[in-house]
Amino acid sequence: MAQTKAEKALDKRVAAAFNATCGGIQLNIMDFDKVFAVGRAAILDGADEATLGATVRAYVETIRHN
Repeated sequence: MAQTKAEKALDKRVAAAFNATCGGIQLNIMDFDKVFAVGRAAILDGADEATLGATVRAYVETIRHN
């Protein structure tokens, strides 16, 4: 299923937040969809970039492997 431009924009923001706050953290590859779901939900709830980064990092801390 192809993503819309709006979905791509959300994912781009989530990826940027992940890259900025979670460098060096090991995750199971199957967990990335969950990280993106948490990030998208935060954006749809009105999160700014700082809040998005904090939300993504907090979630990643619960599923990290290192």
